[in-house]
Amino acid sequence: MAAGGHRRPGLILPRRNRRYRFSMTPLADVMFQLLIFFMLSANIAPYSMLDLRTGALSGGGAAPAPETGTEPGRTTDIRSTAVWTLDETGTILASGQRFEPARLPALADALMAQGTRDVLVVLRHDVAVQQLVTVLQTLAARGITSVQIASGGT
Repeated sequence: MAAGGHRRPGLILPRRNRRYRFSMTPLADVMFQLLIFFMLSANIAPYSMLDLRTGALSGGGAAPAPETGTEPGRTTDIRSTAVWTLDETGTILASGQRFEPARLPALADALMAQGTRDVLVVLRHDVAVQQLVTVLQTLAARGITSVQIASGGT
């Protein structure tokens, strides 16, 4: 204000209220960094270390398996094949008896003692991959390498 209470002439511009805008770029950057963090810190199962081979029909020209020296398409006698049913809790049903997962090594040792080298694992609905991997690794550690896997439905 000037002396005498008079206003100085001039242009007075109205003040604009400042509007803040939301930018998605920092949010996308943070989400990307979180994605990378969780991918690197996750415990990823090494499925590549699990040795799985598919069989071939006899006469299909398949080469012999390197570990066993037998043809992948060979036929097995059903009387010398153990049939195990694996359920979602990890329990194994064999010969009408239920075995808890902790009994798996003893069960595999019993198969080796009786000369059984072939196992058919029937998977029930909702069996976790880790349960199947545990069975396969236990059998392989005991020298049973001929394992077939079948789906048993519900």
